[in-house]
Amino acid sequence: MKNTIRFILLFLAGSVVASCSKDEGGAEPPVAAGTVEVRGTLVDIRSATAGEKVFPQHDGYTFQTDVEELFETPYSYAVGLMESRGAEAFRCGSAGTVYLATDCADMQAAGWTAQKRSFQVGEIDYYLYAYRCTTPNQWIDIPNPADRKYSTMLFAQKLSVAGTSIPGTVIAQVPVLRQSAINNACMAILPNGQYIAACTGSTVGNQGVSLFVSSDRGRSWKVLSQDNLAVNGIANYCNIFVHNGALYMMGVGPSRQNVVITRSDDNGRTWTNPQDETNGILMRGSFHSSSVPVVVSGGRIWRAMETYDNDEKTAFVMSAPADANLLQASSWTATNTIPGTTPVSTDWEFDGKRVSELIEGNVVATPDGKLYNILRASSSYTSLAAGRATISDEKTLKITAPDDLIRFPGGGKKFTIRYDEQSRRYWTITNPASNNVAGMSHNGIYASGITENLVRNRLVLCYSTDLSTWIQYREIISDPDPFFHGFQYVDWMFDGEDIVAVCRMACPESRGLPVRQHDANFMTFFRIENFRTL
Repeated sequence: MKNTIRFILLFLAGSVVASCSKDEGGAEPPVAAGTVEVRGTLVDIRSATAGEKVFPQHDGYTFQTDVEELFETPYSYAVGLMESRGAEAFRCGSAGTVYLATDCADMQAAGWTAQKRSFQVGEIDYYLYAYRCTTPNQWIDIPNPADRKYSTMLFAQKLSVAGTSIPGTVIAQVPVLRQSAINNACMAILPNGQYIAACTGSTVGNQGVSLFVSSDRGRSWKVLSQDNLAVNGIANYCNIFVHNGALYMMGVGPSRQNVVITRSDDNGRTWTNPQDETNGILMRGSFHSSSVPVVVSGGRIWRAMETYDNDEKTAFVMSAPADANLLQASSWTATNTIPGTTPVSTDWEFDGKRVSELIEGNVVATPDGKLYNILRASSSYTSLAAGRATISDEKTLKITAPDDLIRFPGGGKKFTIRYDEQSRRYWTITNPASNNVAGMSHNGIYASGITENLVRNRLVLCYSTDLSTWIQYREIISDPDPFFHGFQYVDWMFDGEDIVAVCRMACPESRGLPVRQHDANFMTFFRIENFRTL
């Protein structure tokens, strides 16, 4: 893997090239006194505490109590994947001593002094070396012994990773890295022209949905409200949308219970509080969904959902008259669920590869009034398929295996489809996998190879003219690493000549690495300018 990991992102003023592991442009700002900065490829910052996992994405090695005897006060350390080098260089904000642990008992390197201290990680013996830093803010190369087998560890009291850059504009991030994850990223454009975005996981309490607002077309964001569970009853699988001048949020309650909807008449500042079937609880039971689009067609408003029973998800669509009171359960009608959504036979195969479930559907209306539910065809073996179910009427949803599996780049991951009247195209932003990425492995949780449904390190703008043939139009963001980079679950809107979007993003940052590409540490915003003529 190259030492410098690069993104290509189209947003705001045009094309931007950003680096996620090393900033090569311009003078670097000085490091704060008492802080040690490291750089390298996929470097994590972790706590040297007994019982903690030693290597990122590896469950088989934990620290014993001997690691806490190395230093008088608690230390953090910088480390890479088990078999990788780890940090390649460091610089100190002020004079002080840093320590390097390596599995080499007789390392010879200028400036590094062997210590009479060692510790064990499983069957690995680590030996400690010290370096006295007397040149603050100057980069110092970290030794890489020829006989090293495992990642080195650089110990200091306060560590950060240098040069990390997050694609787009950060709206929200997890308060403590790897202790929670951003989910349910969604957005809407308010009648007053402001952008509003929502997600879960951005607070310590994580009590429902947090809302953010931008008054400058996405350049900057501020918190509108946080932890809204007690306010509007929605805990998960939410989307936000504007209908007849009001802002709505739709999702499920705690523990995936009940389909819930709530309305705001003041652009998200206050919300109705669902209590029963007359004011926001639409269906009772256990449900699954995502930040899926809401469509108005044929005088009705439509949204896809799934039931959730014993880990089996079955897709259906619910709808209501467009002029009805959307808070009343009696306004809504549900279709049948699709039989066989979780296949038990080989009928649900695409190119001979098993599709495990059809979920997170998009209701799509064609110009001639037909309605479809285009579903993510989740699979460990392919990401090239989606399910296309036909909505015959408000009570009937039909799909036939395998005829209604269509070729769809990135269809094995969540996507949003919207129709653009100006271009007469259906547009989506998906996660097609690059060649030879699925199956990449390392010593850890991906020892058997990363599966297709978890390859999310490439984000592509695609279009179709007929909902059958999809064209990969432009790559928006990409990175060669599939283990920690996830540009996923994008929700987006048309905004004149542009597309504006929010992304559930997993990405290395100054605090270290996320758990994995699936577990996002950011919600970001980006703009694709003049998307029709790129």
